[in-house]
Amino acid sequence: MPIRRTFRPHSMALAISLALGHAGSAIAQQPASIPPTSADQMAWIEAFIKDPDTVTTKVTKAESGPEGIALKLGDAHDLVTVSGRGRFNGLVDGGGGTNVLQLDVASGGGLGESRNFNVLHIKRGQWTLTGTDDFRDGAVLMGNAVLTNRGRIAGPVSIDTRATFRGNGHVGQLTVAGRLEVNALYGAPQVSGNLELHDSAELAYEVNADGRSETIKVDGTASLGDATLKIVAAPGDYPVTSEYRVIEAGKVQGQFGKVLNDLAFMTPTLHYDDGKSVDLTYARNDVPIERLAITENGRELAQSIEESTYIPQPQAPSVTAAKPSTQLNAAVTALLGSSKATATYAIEQLAGGSNANLANATLSSVKPVSGSMLSAMRQLDSSDLNGQSGAPRLAAGGEATGRVWLQALGHGGTLDRGHGSSALQHSTKGLVLGADWALDEQWRVGVIGGQSQTRLDGSQLDGELDSWHLGAYALRQSGPLALRLGATHSNHDGSTKRRVAFNGFSDRPKGSYNASTQQAFTEVGYNLGRGNLSAEPFANIGYQRYQRDSYTEKGGAAALQVHGQTQNNFSTTFGLRLAQLKTLDNGMQLTPRFSAGWKHTYGDVDSKTQQRLATGGKNYIVEGAALDRDSLMLDAGLELAVSTRHTFGVGYNGEIGNDGRSHGVMGQWRMAF
Repeated sequence: MPIRRTFRPHSMALAISLALGHAGSAIAQQPASIPPTSADQMAWIEAFIKDPDTVTTKVTKAESGPEGIALKLGDAHDLVTVSGRGRFNGLVDGGGGTNVLQLDVASGGGLGESRNFNVLHIKRGQWTLTGTDDFRDGAVLMGNAVLTNRGRIAGPVSIDTRATFRGNGHVGQLTVAGRLEVNALYGAPQVSGNLELHDSAELAYEVNADGRSETIKVDGTASLGDATLKIVAAPGDYPVTSEYRVIEAGKVQGQFGKVLNDLAFMTPTLHYDDGKSVDLTYARNDVPIERLAITENGRELAQSIEESTYIPQPQAPSVTAAKPSTQLNAAVTALLGSSKATATYAIEQLAGGSNANLANATLSSVKPVSGSMLSAMRQLDSSDLNGQSGAPRLAAGGEATGRVWLQALGHGGTLDRGHGSSALQHSTKGLVLGADWALDEQWRVGVIGGQSQTRLDGSQLDGELDSWHLGAYALRQSGPLALRLGATHSNHDGSTKRRVAFNGFSDRPKGSYNASTQQAFTEVGYNLGRGNLSAEPFANIGYQRYQRDSYTEKGGAAALQVHGQTQNNFSTTFGLRLAQLKTLDNGMQLTPRFSAGWKHTYGDVDSKTQQRLATGGKNYIVEGAALDRDSLMLDAGLELAVSTRHTFGVGYNGEIGNDGRSHGVMGQWRMAF
């Protein structure tokens, strides 16, 4: 425990008085009812530091000693500076004389019990004070310093323009040019003298949805000085109107010059009626919810919300505010108590725009099924690449009349039309098993069955789709002219999970639904190739239908009731298909292929779903990514006939449009019999 030597002061009071321009007096001798400014206090401190009778003690490491006393000084005028890793593990005693404690640690720390210090000077760092009844000539916070006062400072406290003061402790007087924080975590200061707010000061005052708040207690006069009052709204379900007491004082002078409010749908009104308090009324304003929406889906939701049309006018706290005529949905109540930034994405979460993309995602997941039938027929119907025109080229050779094939599917894509949170990614994997046989020299028919699983991923929605497929197809080959027909029916069991969380509200709605899709196509192709090269222009007419039953999500206040949806579209595709047969030295046959086409979709391509909040609200329509009116179709592959009866193949297929893109890969095995 360090102990300093003692001596008598000779010029301390005179030096301090001269520094401030007050000969024969010192700051410590000023009347307690007149708090000095931070500039006066800094001049006092600077004069104290420069005085030759000041003895400096530097604390750069942890100080501790016996009987709980970390540092005890003598009767000198002492300046104790804490820097580096300095701290006190116990009481610090300034002893006799005039003493200043200076805190200069970037990381801050804690200050417990202290005795016999005149002034506390905090240069930087975040500090918590728990000691009581010291610093009789006050404290000053400079720079970006932060002080949480949990104890009692006997003298006046000055807060510089960039500094922050908070805590429920007591101070002699309080002068604020910087930031004063009042909230449930740190409480509100208790001022035994006067409170003075400068016009540069900001009072960050927290309000809570349940009406509780902290109140600054001032025994003397509270001078507001055109300071800024910043309302900090804690998350919660705010009522239509609520009241708070900001300041209680012996007398209130002036008013706040500016009030900052971050809540989108609540407006604060200040009352200075009795001259001894400042009260705050928070009430629902006339800002429509749709003003904070950034997408059309959000605006649709906002217009559908059944909100009470009663908007109370700001009233004095002594008057009991009227209650809304109806009880709002809890999610809507949380929305009304949201900040402007929170309200924007809260509206998007509640809108559930991703539901409008379920149809498009499902139709994309079944396209590979009809594609697998076309692929199987195209492998049969090309004119013989060895020059034997007119006869179908069977993969297993001329003697085989029947065939079975198995195809593995992998398919994925993204649906995004700039609807914000409604963007959706989908990925599908599955198997298709098919069999076909020849009826005569020109006609061949087949059937398929398959199963697939689709995963849906969005920013606010996850989903799964289990699908079962049945289909039939037919091929008529007449020389170079080929006619291909096919139809499929699929059943889908779908499930969705949405994430809704904002402003203290949280919900996880889950949906379960049944849907079905049908596809049919007719394609005509004419082979212009010669020798080992096949070049076939083709024209395709397709039809697709999607039907989904209505369902209601299970969950809390954010759950939606989603109405059924039906969508029908015809399409045409025109393109060119190329293939070339290569016979390897070992007798195997390798066939690379490529095709490209332009697809045009007819009818209503917009994907819209009607829904509503399950526990209140009116029906509204959300729109997702539309079906592409025009798109590029690509297909490429490689087949290897390892024998007269067995063939393996791999392939790629893709559809590229403005509103959506999908890509897939497949692997196939065929056996002729």
